[in-house]
Amino acid sequence: MNIKEDPSNNTVTGETAASTVPPKIQLAIVAGILLLAIFLATLLFVFKPKAEKLAVKDEPPLAEFVLAKYVDIPIPVTSQGNIAAKTNIKLVAEVSGRVTQMAQLKLNGGFFKKGEPLLSIDDTDYRLAITKARAQVSSAQQQLARVKTEAEQARFDLKQIGRDPSSSTDYALRKPHLAEARANLQAAKADLEIAELQLSRTQVNAPFDGRVVKKQVDIGQYVTPGTLLADIYSTETVEIRLPVSLKETELLGLGLRNEQSQIDSIKVTLTSEYSGRNFQWNAKLSHTEGELDARNRQVYAVAEIDDPYKKDEADPGRPPLTPGMFVKAKLIGVPRKNVIVLAREALRHGGEVWLIDEKSKLQRQKIELYSKDRYFIYIKSGLKNNDRVIINAINFPVNGMPVSPVKTNDVDFRIEVNNIHKSENE
Repeated sequence: MNIKEDPSNNTVTGETAASTVPPKIQLAIVAGILLLAIFLATLLFVFKPKAEKLAVKDEPPLAEFVLAKYVDIPIPVTSQGNIAAKTNIKLVAEVSGRVTQMAQLKLNGGFFKKGEPLLSIDDTDYRLAITKARAQVSSAQQQLARVKTEAEQARFDLKQIGRDPSSSTDYALRKPHLAEARANLQAAKADLEIAELQLSRTQVNAPFDGRVVKKQVDIGQYVTPGTLLADIYSTETVEIRLPVSLKETELLGLGLRNEQSQIDSIKVTLTSEYSGRNFQWNAKLSHTEGELDARNRQVYAVAEIDDPYKKDEADPGRPPLTPGMFVKAKLIGVPRKNVIVLAREALRHGGEVWLIDEKSKLQRQKIELYSKDRYFIYIKSGLKNNDRVIINAINFPVNGMPVSPVKTNDVDFRIEVNNIHKSENE
């Protein structure tokens, strides 16, 4: 054996010590370790904790519902259109002459008041015409006075020679001369009135409170009768044409006979967005137009708004209703009985709603609508009072599947319904 000793401490190295263990002993040690590992693994397997089996609960999906309630309310009808001036005219010249002053027509978009001067035309010729017409009136008056004197003299002369004037001829009594003189005087006065009228037309005044759309002439331009001076419109009243279908006219209680009592019963609210805000105006329905649109079979209801440029003291930021502005309209007509109003979320594909029956199972129900808008549906038939209507989404709904009912708060759209009813009664 090769035993190496460390001279410093006289210890045996590990390699030398391992080589001193007999191979049989080494195999026994390894076998013992393996047997111990197998024994421990067996103990762990035999005495491992058993997993407790829990029963899986098949819980029905949550179904939020509201109660269907009958209410007597008008069905709102929505429409839209562009604001237009009720009175929009083309201002034309009535006399000839050169434009000398533009006044209120100098700017496109300028405002003017009724009676204010818009434009002036050179009136020199027309003033001279008045002077001449006045002279003709004076001459005709003098001629009439002379003929009257001659007629009186003729009547006197006939009496002097013993003749009865009543039996004399009209010519002898100067009656034709007198009639001619009177006619000449009337013609002279008419010429004077025409001359004065022509002079007044050289000053073009505003026929109403309004605004200039576009001027067509300028200072120095020569105009003749019929020359277009400007396009102007009245700011006293604007209107909007609102297309509604025949079904919607029935909902409003608005016939096609244009009966004033039906028209007066309809409330109109206009809404428009400006600078990121929505503003509202109250309008009044004026009339319905006399024919259906051949393209879409709709009738146009015309609403009017007085004083559209008046500043709203309660909301100074509200813009004026300027022609060309796009607005949305809500029309409120006669009330309907036994209407069920639900949130828009209750309406499902195919025109149906989901109900919860007395056994808390889902039932799909077809309905007939009066109308629907962005927030609500107005149901004509298909539901009963106090039906439980589901308003939330349910995955893979099947007719007759069990659900877990939860009543939700339906106050928000009930308040809206009450507001609609209130506005109809005001």
